[in-house]
Amino acid sequence: MKKQNKQTSSLQVASLLLVLLWGTVCIPCNAAARPTAATATTSHKQAGSFKVVGIGPGNGDLLTLRAVKAIQEAEVVVCSAHTKKALATTVDLSQKEIIDGYSVLFWHYGTKCGKDEVKNFKQRMTCEEYHAKQADFAHIVRKASAQGKDVVMLSSGDPTIYGPDVWTLQELSELETELIPGLSAFNAANAALEASLGEVIITAPFISRQENHDTLEQLAGHEKATMVIFMPWDMEKTFARLVNSYPTDTPAAVVSNAGVAGKEQAVLGTVGSFSADSSGLDGSRSIIYVGKRLEQAQFSKKADTKAGTGKYYLVGMGPGDPDLTTIRALKVIEEADLIFSSDKLKEKFSEVLAGKEVISGYHRLFPYYAKSCSNTEDDDKRKNGLTCEDYHQKQEDLATKIRKAVAEGKTVAMLDNGDPLVYGPCSWSITELNDLNTEVVPGVSCFNTSNAALKAAVTAGTKTHSVILASGWTVDEMARHQSAMVLFTMRNDFKKFIDTLTKYYSPDTPAAVVVRAGYAQDEQVVHGTLGTLLNQVDKKKLPFEYMLYVGDFLKKSPDRAPTNPTVSQSL
Repeated sequence: MKKQNKQTSSLQVASLLLVLLWGTVCIPCNAAARPTAATATTSHKQAGSFKVVGIGPGNGDLLTLRAVKAIQEAEVVVCSAHTKKALATTVDLSQKEIIDGYSVLFWHYGTKCGKDEVKNFKQRMTCEEYHAKQADFAHIVRKASAQGKDVVMLSSGDPTIYGPDVWTLQELSELETELIPGLSAFNAANAALEASLGEVIITAPFISRQENHDTLEQLAGHEKATMVIFMPWDMEKTFARLVNSYPTDTPAAVVSNAGVAGKEQAVLGTVGSFSADSSGLDGSRSIIYVGKRLEQAQFSKKADTKAGTGKYYLVGMGPGDPDLTTIRALKVIEEADLIFSSDKLKEKFSEVLAGKEVISGYHRLFPYYAKSCSNTEDDDKRKNGLTCEDYHQKQEDLATKIRKAVAEGKTVAMLDNGDPLVYGPCSWSITELNDLNTEVVPGVSCFNTSNAALKAAVTAGTKTHSVILASGWTVDEMARHQSAMVLFTMRNDFKKFIDTLTKYYSPDTPAAVVVRAGYAQDEQVVHGTLGTLLNQVDKKKLPFEYMLYVGDFLKKSPDRAPTNPTVSQSL
């Protein structure tokens, strides 16, 4: 077992990093008085705003700069005392109006209360009490907004992945609203395991209805995909189900308290070993991983002491604008002696990288890694202008440079877009350099930012609670579950995607395209259905950075036009 100990950045360091990107320090805000009934208004034309802010799963240094800025500029902050304490060294909330007592209120939202309603063991109140509390919260926010105040609700992790607060965006859709993406526990746990996952099935061990196709047992049939199980709760029962669906020697891992410095733990085993003994594992704070890709997980390896006293970081810099980078990522850059970066990232973070030794030209080197060139097909021997032999030489050159720097006691950082372990082009370097002291700094993925653009919880569909992350190579295999699907398009033929999906989903299934997610000025969302999206989207205008979504969870997006959403937008 390898424990990660990461120290939360101080407010002083966070402010310094903000200066580098914005040229401003923390914005002081005067304390705001709690709104009174005398100042309430029923006007829908509001001067204030409401934002749900993803704050990440652990310490304050996993906040993005965009999240910090939103909190700083708000007069009213909705958060628990626990959250306020956890962020104390990163964001100064002392002068804010803090509203507590309104967390985890999603139960029964938008539904009618039955006469003989049976309360779930996780629910604190009755259905009627939840409805009353939801109405009270909405009233408070509307009143503050009518007074011209900006209100933020701090939501742990990524609010769109089993988050309890996205309902507020539906309820307050007449206001100026925004969902600021946050790092998920999934992203932090990936970093803890140091494993590149490829296709991912995100689910939870709920007992699904008979007509559903996304039970744990049904989702387990994909050899190349990694199943990621949130909220396992009863670990013994969950592994009892898994051992009946996977071979007992299938690699498995449990990550507890992902992203929390001093508490994060990862344990690697097999489905069989965990089924035999899951004692000591806390299901309420853990995520379970199952799949063969875990064989490549590097978290449990021991660095060669002869390799030097330096360290190698693979750093997720997020997608989109620079303010979607975390404080932790910028802190690593600040301390690094040598940095490898693509030209695009070098330009995007030019102020942060000023004065640093930065080497370009070693970014997308994953093709042919650990593969023999003699087995390469003739028509596939050249990618991006390089042959298989060229890639092998570049990979060797990079590894040599990094090992030399680490042997000299230097801190080395490789900057990567998004989350470096979700289809990341530099994830191979963690495997190659497994003799060194390595660490992955999690980054916000284009998956997280696209979810935020949709303002909808991808795991809150009507008929499914799972979401599948897939690529053009696996969509046909994964679509049969009819779960919510998120496709990393990677320049694949848009029509081919639609044609494949319509074999498994009806033409009226909600679908959406998110273009340039995370770029505040250029981000665009096109809502439609599988039957209409081809006519709405001009594939010639699609950039490399776009995501395709399918699933009935999209019906809950407050930005989806209420009258004929299928023809409301186009690209």
